[in-house]
Amino acid sequence: MNIDLGSIPYLSIILSALAICIFGSIWYSPKVFWNTWLKLKGLNEDKLPSVGKVMSGSILMAIVNSFLLAIIAGWVNIEGLIDGLWLGLVVGLVIAGTSATNAMYEGMKLKLYMITAGFHVISMIIAGIIIGCFA
Repeated sequence: MNIDLGSIPYLSIILSALAICIFGSIWYSPKVFWNTWLKLKGLNEDKLPSVGKVMSGSILMAIVNSFLLAIIAGWVNIEGLIDGLWLGLVVGLVIAGTSATNAMYEGMKLKLYMITAGFHVISMIIAGIIIGCFA
């Protein structure tokens, strides 16, 4: 398989990375899962790394994940919203499944795993839809 970097829809990568960041800020907001996530992790806000460090890393990973998803979309000839949705779902479930093994070894509570895995699945679906619309 060849990677034709010229055929990658870079605008879709930027938009999907932005969408992942916006979705993450909602998913992990205090009104949704932030407080539950903190409690299940046994953390308080004083022990967390700086917001700038975490956000810059999150933005970088959203870009990398979107770029890799766009490469996969090109390999499997994704065309349109529905194809993108299915691609995002499959990739999200692969991420969640792989994370499940780690969660079991770490003794992670099911609720914490579901919050984390749910974010990955839904964010990949969102990114897949956006990338699919540009294919």
